[in-house]
Amino acid sequence: MNRIAVMAPAPGARVSGTEDVRIRVTGGDTVEDVRLLTGDLAGEPLEATRSSGREYVIRWDTTRRGDAGGEASDEDDVATPGDAMFWLTASAVVDGVAVRSEPVPVVTANDPPGPGDVPPGGWRAELAWAADYSASTDRWQAGHSAVVGGRYASVQDDPLLGPVRRVVRVSVPDRAQDDDDQPTTSTVRFQSSSPQVIQEGDEFCVGFAFLPDDDFPTSYPDDDVTNPGDRPTGWIALFQFYGPPYNTSAPLVLHASRPTVDTPLDEFKLSGNDLNPGDPAPLLWLPYRRGHWTDVVLRIRASAMVEAGWIEVYANQGESTRVRPMPLHGLHRIPRVLFREDSEEFRTDMQIYRINDRFDRVTVWHTGHRIAETVEEADPRSYREPAAW
Repeated sequence: MNRIAVMAPAPGARVSGTEDVRIRVTGGDTVEDVRLLTGDLAGEPLEATRSSGREYVIRWDTTRRGDAGGEASDEDDVATPGDAMFWLTASAVVDGVAVRSEPVPVVTANDPPGPGDVPPGGWRAELAWAADYSASTDRWQAGHSAVVGGRYASVQDDPLLGPVRRVVRVSVPDRAQDDDDQPTTSTVRFQSSSPQVIQEGDEFCVGFAFLPDDDFPTSYPDDDVTNPGDRPTGWIALFQFYGPPYNTSAPLVLHASRPTVDTPLDEFKLSGNDLNPGDPAPLLWLPYRRGHWTDVVLRIRASAMVEAGWIEVYANQGESTRVRPMPLHGLHRIPRVLFREDSEEFRTDMQIYRINDRFDRVTVWHTGHRIAETVEEADPRSYREPAAW
């Protein structure tokens, strides 16, 4: 069998400066176009040179976030973190057939923290919070630090479980873009925010459940011939982890987006960004399941340093009675940069957040928005018995 593998550095290694990445090809007669990717978002592939036999080597400059000449960030005035996690993936053409290696996670160490720089962190009792769905819509809104588009939200009985659980139905029309509480002119949003108290070193779980309505829209790129409209539809965000200075994208977003026609239809995903520049796949990707609940719990240690920050992802779409861990290529706890050096306190947002003039209306049901110490406490528990798909 024709195979390619990254032999060095080892999985989990800390690398700095210019690193020799060693690649081995086995099988086949002819080998061409041996390359290295440092993640889907981290620039163009680097070309390898043969060292001996079927061994190849690539000199990787780990000090450049965009590796092969790419820029570190789209925002020139925003400092990127000194270090990050990268997934090294080798590719080649063997006997005319493309092969690709399993990704190897490594962490750069060009600006490591000194003694005492990594805060002890952990859970703080001040972080505990839960949205109150038990009474009126006004009471639910009053328990948040902020609500945008609140006129389009109402507390109701669960559409599937009935009065045993209360939830919020949010249905935002495109005309909401003209409302006084909309913060930008280019987007339409509903947004309900937890208290803005999350800071460097905090370790917590945030849980939430969402149910897309039966007419929840599909996302279309501009070159999709099946697009019933006349332009790309863009993205629809359902959840964000965000805070000041607000001069760049959120470091954690659960959203529906199809940038290309090859992107799967009707999926929500949690994926990388300029702080975390190269996941080989989304940390979480889930089908819409219109008309059904999806439960998510994110266990997070929030930090501007990859040495201290990480994320664990749990989800349930009815396969179980509880959320279950969702590993990425065998790793359950993924090192993650979630703050910048100039970040202030963050919050968590339940949302319907999208570009304006693309959809007449977007409707989603939300519940279970909670910040807690454990996964069990944060689990929305939408399923008492496994659901039949």
